Amino acid sequence: MLSFRQLRSLAALAETEHFRKAAERVHITQPALSAQIQGLEQQLGITLVERTRRRVLMTPAGREMAGRARSILAAVQDMEAAAKSLASPLEGLLRIGVPPTLGPYLLPHVLPELKQRYQGLRLYLREESLTNQLAELGRGELDLLLGQGPLEGEGRLAEPLFDEPLWLALPLGHPLGAKAEVAPADLAGLALVLFERDGDGLRDLGLSLCREGGGREHPDFKATSLDTLRQMVVSGLGPCLLPALYVTAEALDDPQILVRPFASPQPSRRIDLAWRRTDPRALAFRQFAAQLRSSLPQSIKKMTP
Repeated sequence: MLSFRQLRSLAALAETEHFRKAAERVHITQPALSAQIQGLEQQLGITLVERTRRRVLMTPAGREMAGRARSILAAVQDMEAAAKSLASPLEGLLRIGVPPTLGPYLLPHVLPELKQRYQGLRLYLREESLTNQLAELGRGELDLLLGQGPLEGEGRLAEPLFDEPLWLALPLGHPLGAKAEVAPADLAGLALVLFERDGDGLRDLGLSLCREGGGREHPDFKATSLDTLRQMVVSGLGPCLLPALYVTAEALDDPQILVRPFASPQPSRRIDLAWRRTDPRALAFRQFAAQLRSSLPQSIKKMTP
């Protein structure tokens, strides 16, 4: 009979294509993982892996079996979660994925009330790009995901939480600093510093706003974090777009830059809370979403589910 240890080993090997990395992921030694795979091949009567000196290649049969293994493991995790939810839906460990551009600036507003309401809950927060976290949610490695929406679809349910406005950050002395509010048309001719790659939607929002207002992406300078964006503005390399929660926490009182809101209708990013469609805790998660909305600062536009 196949074991869960074998299935976890196969799934890890298919994802890493490396025996040592796969062994580290499932917390066993490399020889033990190799033995698990060999035993699985013998039980199934098929070759799962092409072994070469330099790399591991999954056979077509190996890829098929690895996909089935992931589905089985996710189903088992859902079953365990269902059993826990029958006793108390939101107690014990809750694993939440959150993008680096949101977590540090949202969580201080919501964690105190969450801890007070859900006293038996232990939160595990993981920062990662949205693309990776969607995959982790699907594999059952996360219970919930906070990210730029809409997130519902492809095996997921979601609750809209809020719209987070974008602000324009400017170097000191910039002519637009004389305005109390700016408009997309004010970006005409400006070269904005944007994210190098889009891990959570902000780069796409910036490009869209540039197209709308006649601005463009700076050809030479790009950033990988909100702090880097702000420092580039401080250095006079160009304006950038910053989300409102970050502005409130880090930029509003920074004497080295100017920040200006956009006039209504403000460009914004929608933030959703998502979970697997098969997770039996859907009602508890919707209540959790309502608690998150109630804890938001007044400056953020809450969304009605």
